Amino acid sequence: MKTQMVNMLRLMLLINLLTGCTGDFLDKKPQKSLLVPQGLTDLQALLDNSINLMNVTPSLPMVSDGDFIMSEPVLQSQSQMTQSSYVWSDQVQNELADWDIPYKQVFYCNIVLDGLANMQPDAGTEYNSVKAGALFFRALAFYNLAQQFCAQYDPATASQLPGIPLGLKADINQILPRSSLAQTYDRIIEDLLKAEPLLETTPLYLTRPSRPAVQALLARVYLSMGDYAKAGAFAQACLALKNDLLDYSTLKPASASPFPLPLVSGNPEVLFYSRVNTLVFDNTGATADSSLLKSYQDNDLRKLLYFNSAANYKGSYTGTIYPFSGLSTSEVYLISAECQARTGQTAAAMSTLNKLLENRWIKSEFKQLTASSADQALSVILSERRKEMVGRAVRWQDLRRLNQQPAYAQELVRIVGGVTYRLAANGRRYLFKIPLDQIVGSGIEQNP
Repeated sequence: MKTQMVNMLRLMLLINLLTGCTGDFLDKKPQKSLLVPQGLTDLQALLDNSINLMNVTPSLPMVSDGDFIMSEPVLQSQSQMTQSSYVWSDQVQNELADWDIPYKQVFYCNIVLDGLANMQPDAGTEYNSVKAGALFFRALAFYNLAQQFCAQYDPATASQLPGIPLGLKADINQILPRSSLAQTYDRIIEDLLKAEPLLETTPLYLTRPSRPAVQALLARVYLSMGDYAKAGAFAQACLALKNDLLDYSTLKPASASPFPLPLVSGNPEVLFYSRVNTLVFDNTGATADSSLLKSYQDNDLRKLLYFNSAANYKGSYTGTIYPFSGLSTSEVYLISAECQARTGQTAAAMSTLNKLLENRWIKSEFKQLTASSADQALSVILSERRKEMVGRAVRWQDLRRLNQQPAYAQELVRIVGGVTYRLAANGRRYLFKIPLDQIVGSGIEQNP
């Protein structure tokens, strides 16, 4: 505890010096010249800024993904940025936290990696952990940016489509062009593959990555790319190291916050902790989509644990009012099952899915699900994925990738103030507009 307090004091000092960059990565310039990190402890402290920065993820995909509906009074009380995203407007924002926060994370990671490069290489556990942490957080930030500001990955077009600026050095004076989409994903994967062997199986804190967490993120990334062989392989590797599931029958459905605090009392499913940067869904006027609610069967405990009687969301794995956006074994089971179905392993896919579901239903009422074909198995798995992963900041990613397949493409529809808004499958608004301050400051290419 004493060591942790010392680290926190160091962290507060470092952040006070660094947070001259309260805005974005490309234009607003922190006073890096004021700071020379002193050793591994200071570098780790930068990565441990979990509450305010490093373990915070974008919010607008959850606002846009259709799983939750806001009443008009609630919507009108939100920022213009949130209102525009809710109805898939193409209005350009002057500044955008969903751009600025990931790039600030990238900047911190690059300070750490630059600092390590100036030290004598050390094969020790602490050195490896700091290096792997910086690579992991940078890859996660780049991936989150790609899910909002880049087209859906397609290997046939990825080298021709714009990606994001890839800052790999803590140089606030560089003006970076957009890389290609292929280069963006290559960098994400390269960082994660470098991080994986440097980490232990069990992290010191859930706000830091572990080897299973890196494998889970690689599975998520490859799934989004449609590389089911690699996604499935990393999912299986993760589950070989950690496959615990939370038995929902041990929880209290009547509780306003039924899930344990992962950073305090622990949740066996959480591989890596992060939260969405929004409180929008902690509001009685924000309710689950009615078709989603109807999809849960009576003996499925998820409906009672995720939502109250008024359809308000209470099921966050943070155990708080913030939505969970981290990595969990439950997500990895679903990735593994989907990849098994997509590669023709019908029986294995349903077996993997049933391992998850038997921990989600009233024990005496659960019956093993079966499928007569790989296509049927895939349909069942995707249905269960939506029910399981609601409120965990992956629905937007799923819509983007599944819209490429006609059988699963979906148009989103909302009615606000008597006006009907639509987001067509593969519509242009699946690409968020890059904020105006970035376009003006760097001249990078705007999304259509």
